[in-house]
Amino acid sequence: MEGRPPRPITKDWPRPGTSATVATTATGASYMSTSSQRTIKYGTGKHAKVELSPQPSEDPEDPLNWPLWKKHLNFGALLSMVALVGVMKTAYISVNSVIAIEEEVSYTAAVALTAAPLMVSAVTGLACLIIARIWGKRPVYLVSMVMIFIGVVWNTHVRGSLAQNMAARIFQGVGWGAFDTLVLGSIQDTYFEHERQSMIIIHYAVSTATMLGSPLLGGTASAGPRGFEVQFEIMSAFLSVSILLLVLGAPETTYDRVVSDTQPPTLQRSQALWPNVRYTKEAALAYVAKMKPWSYQANEIQLPLILQAPRAMLAPTTGLLLAVTLLPYAGFWSLINSLSLLFSPLPFMLPSAPLGALMTGPFFLATPVAVVLAFPLFYKRFTPIVHLTTLAVGTAIASIGMLGFGLYLAGSMETPTDGSAKPFSTPWDLGLNRVSLPVASFLLGLLAVGTMGLDATIRPIIQRSTAFTSANLAVGLRNTADMHGGLTCLRNFITGAFIIGLPNAVLMWDGLKATALGIGITQIGVTAAACGVYWYWDENVRRLDGRVMGLIDLSILKRTASFFDTD
Repeated sequence: MEGRPPRPITKDWPRPGTSATVATTATGASYMSTSSQRTIKYGTGKHAKVELSPQPSEDPEDPLNWPLWKKHLNFGALLSMVALVGVMKTAYISVNSVIAIEEEVSYTAAVALTAAPLMVSAVTGLACLIIARIWGKRPVYLVSMVMIFIGVVWNTHVRGSLAQNMAARIFQGVGWGAFDTLVLGSIQDTYFEHERQSMIIIHYAVSTATMLGSPLLGGTASAGPRGFEVQFEIMSAFLSVSILLLVLGAPETTYDRVVSDTQPPTLQRSQALWPNVRYTKEAALAYVAKMKPWSYQANEIQLPLILQAPRAMLAPTTGLLLAVTLLPYAGFWSLINSLSLLFSPLPFMLPSAPLGALMTGPFFLATPVAVVLAFPLFYKRFTPIVHLTTLAVGTAIASIGMLGFGLYLAGSMETPTDGSAKPFSTPWDLGLNRVSLPVASFLLGLLAVGTMGLDATIRPIIQRSTAFTSANLAVGLRNTADMHGGLTCLRNFITGAFIIGLPNAVLMWDGLKATALGIGITQIGVTAAACGVYWYWDENVRRLDGRVMGLIDLSILKRTASFFDTD
């Protein structure tokens, strides 16, 4: 009779000792201590069983320990500036032709009023990432706010002078960079992981909605005798509120956190949505005294610290994401900035209000898609199959929108060859009756939907890369913000060049057709190549990220000999 087979070895090795959750009477906070004396801090209230990530320090000035009302006030102040920046970027979509006619300049010079500040914001955005790493985010936000204020106020009295208009827009572009690249880092500085996702969704929704929706109102506001200056007068009113919020409600969030693994929690984190203080003059002065313009400086200013953001911008994952998302993103931006060129002359002669209404399709189709794809349900199921499927579907929808918009308009403006045209009719006579503006808006909406679908892959891919290459959570969060900011800078700069160049390409209807075919077909090829890279060399790309960003020395991971080898 054979003996019983040996018991299989479990893959889950025995864990050390037992652990207990202890609640302190003084703070109501909870922590877990194991036999290794490591303390794990948990949330409060309904999140009492949630392990806090990142683990906060015991310093009340740690942004993670701020009362909830203070976190939300800081977030609201930054969000108000993000919304205004989004409105400024698309303020001229419906009035480019008007500016070109009034200033007696080419249409390319008119769209440069949007392209130039966008390209400037790319440069200042990278500079903001570097400066914020050394001296903190608050002084960068304040200086950027001043630049935007000067540009917006100046823009209320620039009609008749293209040079002054450009100077005012450049000031705005200098300020855009900080709010394009640093806000995600501020959210990560102040919110725990279980709180952060909803804030990121709100930030993304506001940014998308204001950029796509503002031309709907801006076109109507610009229809009066004051023209586009009315838009900036309205912005000035909202900007005055945002300035107060930013100065008084957005403290410094950059913090060098030191967490003790053995010290029990003694600090209570308030979940109050309203400050529980007496509103006196002394309390107000004490609060204002804490809102210093500059309160942080890095311990050591070294070259590796300065190069963190540029290295993240040049990482292979950043470059691959740029290749996959650039053409639909830049194509959409350049097309909507050329709408005035296509629909202001004969036969359409659309004024600013109907031109702005062409953004109805992108706003109502793309904004919900962008918000839905930002929910955790998508990220939790972001497997390689889901990733490639998202790329394929997003590319298909974006290409349909791009090809449909170009071929539909160019085809409608062609003279029929079947003899159905009346004698002496011109393409303008035919196009006036054969082009449906709602259809054109819908096709632009499809292009925007495809663009948002491709953009939805950015966050999970960057998080997967930083989780692979970062030594700890703090480094991972820093690299995530830097890679997002670097990608934003690259896309803004190249998109600005597209905006300037596209009007010359679509000046004739055949040019619009050729441009749509070129961008649409090229995007299909780029996506196919990117899918191949992700499927076969995904891990290699992440390894290269670590090398480029100087995070890990992968040579030490190469096995030089077997563990069981003997001399």
